[in-house]
Amino acid sequence: MIEFTRSELSHLVVHYTGNKGLGEELTQTDKTIEIADSFVKETVLRYFTSPFKTDIYYQFKAKNEFHYHDVKSYCDDIFQSRKNFIEASRKIAEHLYNQSMHPKIKGGEFYMCYFKDLVVDGELTDAIGIFKTENKETYLKVFQHVNEFEIDCDNGININKLDKGCLIFNTEKEHGYKISVVDNNNRVAECAAYWTEDFLNVKLKENAYYHTSNFIDTCKGFCEEVLTEENNVSKQDQMMMLNRSTGFLKEKDKFNLKEFERDVMVQPDLINAFNDYRKAHAEKLDLTTIDDFDVSPTAVKKNQKYMRSVVKLDKNFHIYIHGRHDYVERGYDEEKGLKYYKLYYTTEE
Repeated sequence: MIEFTRSELSHLVVHYTGNKGLGEELTQTDKTIEIADSFVKETVLRYFTSPFKTDIYYQFKAKNEFHYHDVKSYCDDIFQSRKNFIEASRKIAEHLYNQSMHPKIKGGEFYMCYFKDLVVDGELTDAIGIFKTENKETYLKVFQHVNEFEIDCDNGININKLDKGCLIFNTEKEHGYKISVVDNNNRVAECAAYWTEDFLNVKLKENAYYHTSNFIDTCKGFCEEVLTEENNVSKQDQMMMLNRSTGFLKEKDKFNLKEFERDVMVQPDLINAFNDYRKAHAEKLDLTTIDDFDVSPTAVKKNQKYMRSVVKLDKNFHIYIHGRHDYVERGYDEEKGLKYYKLYYTTEE
């Protein structure tokens, strides 16, 4: 949990980073912004801080030797002294500009600020905020003159939709700091990683979210790659196993592998196949695996999409199964030469 009720925005600077690959400009300032109006300042703070509410944290990776600029190094300097804040912000903006090479990366305002005395997970600390605006929206403005009205429109920033941002907290420096990241404009596959990897060079911290999310990904991969029709496993059984796996996590505060094997996998052959897949999956993606961890409700909620409830039969039928897989039977009609599903129920609505 991140709390800003006691925090103070002490430094704020704005630059503009265009798309370098398209020949757009990098525009930099040499002055910080002082916001005198209290309502404007409150609005800016809400725009910057409201998206950061989850238990998903990142940390800087080891220094990337391919990049001349390194965000972590500049953050180290800023936390030691704010006297070079503007120059550091210019260097970080230049670093972002150099990563903006893909033609679908949008240019936008680049903000960098310093927060004093915010609270992260109960710890009072400072933080550096880095944000980028990529999308503008059209707004109507209505003006009243006594009993007459005029309507105009303008382009502006929706303060409820932060495109990209991160908060680097001045804590856990020896482990690459504790960092919260927002990226709501990463749907283009070719440039989805440019904010977190190319620019920030961060990775997920190994906490409850990390372990829960990785385990769900492992279960998904096992069901889709091992429990297949080629291995004589029906779509229904595949779906049932995936739902049971994610459902197990949904009901638990703490995960224990032996308990998962007993309640979900059950069969010794299935347990062995799953553990073999889990080991190979972790080695392939360089993941850390442990057999006991706290379950992250955030990770479970974000991965609800993996809990399938639809069996698609050719292009003719969809069967929605929300529970009671024992009420569903699958078979083969030799006379017709077709597979079939048989459904049992008590009442019809």
